[in-house]
Amino acid sequence: ELSKLGDQDLRPNTKTFSAVINAYARSGEKGSASTTEQLLVEMEQRSAKEIHLKPDTITYSTVINALAKSGERGAAMRAERLLSLMQKQHDEGNKSVKPNSVTYTSV
Repeated sequence: ELSKLGDQDLRPNTKTFSAVINAYARSGEKGSASTTEQLLVEMEQRSAKEIHLKPDTITYSTVINALAKSGERGAAMRAERLLSLMQKQHDEGNKSVKPNSVTYTSV
């Protein structure tokens, strides 16, 4: 990772992680929806120490949409769980995670 070499301008952030998640979501490859979930989990874990990695509405909606289109076993339930998590976070004051029309139509 380049940021470990001292170039803090090259560290990942919410937008770069979301772009990678979106690329996996659009790839159509088998297991890509699960990969988007794994990346989201990594973001959530890292954001505890790295605020610039906090997932937002776009991030969650992209993963939910990938799950909805995946046909993977249990994907609908996982998408619904993410929607509930988004609603809970928003209700607790996280204004960057507000479900929108894209989020709801994906589920």
